[in-house]
Amino acid sequence: MAIVMKEGLFYSPLLNDEHGVNKLEKLYQTSVHSLQDKLSSFFPQPIDMELTGFFFLPFSWLLQNLEHTPIAEVGFHSRVTGDLKGELYLCFSRETAMELANMKMKRKRPFRKFYLNKADESFLSELTNILFSTFWHALHEELSTRWWLTPSVMVQNVMKSIQLASKVYSNDRRVLLAEISAHQPSFKMELIFIPAGESLNHFLAKLTEQIVRHELEESQSENLKPAP
Repeated sequence: MAIVMKEGLFYSPLLNDEHGVNKLEKLYQTSVHSLQDKLSSFFPQPIDMELTGFFFLPFSWLLQNLEHTPIAEVGFHSRVTGDLKGELYLCFSRETAMELANMKMKRKRPFRKFYLNKADESFLSELTNILFSTFWHALHEELSTRWWLTPSVMVQNVMKSIQLASKVYSNDRRVLLAEISAHQPSFKMELIFIPAGESLNHFLAKLTEQIVRHELEESQSENLKPAP
């Protein structure tokens, strides 16, 4: 089921910082490029990746989307604490999980695998930790932020885990859903961030303040240049 965004939903009263949101999307794009370079060292051939979706949507919409997509068959979870707080999930289809495991094993074994063993789960968990750290490092590089991530844990039933989280967070809370697509091999992953409290709104406000400050500094610098 594709997500269809209605006019006015993206910038809701709960998340209405347009400059901060646009900057956050650019940071996610930067993170995907960095992730592409890091993951390429794990596999026999480079992986071409891009950010193909970036949505803020109500928790209820997230649950509805997950019910109709195979991407949420396998997942990993990490908790974020610090200036930014919340829950992180990385989801992908079982087919994608097996594809990644098979890509890793091609160096050692010529045949394809059709199940995930403990070694595969450990490998996927390591990739997830790299992905989470890469994204959070990009945020920290842009705006000094204190944060801590728990080691990622495989979730056997992603839908059930997020449904349990919905009992803590209200259905109208906006969550961040990012779709990451790879080519050759072709697969998709979804990175979900469920922010706690107003931590994400505060972070976006600080991003906007920094953008305005940089624009002001650039304008002042231009005004100080001698006339030709």
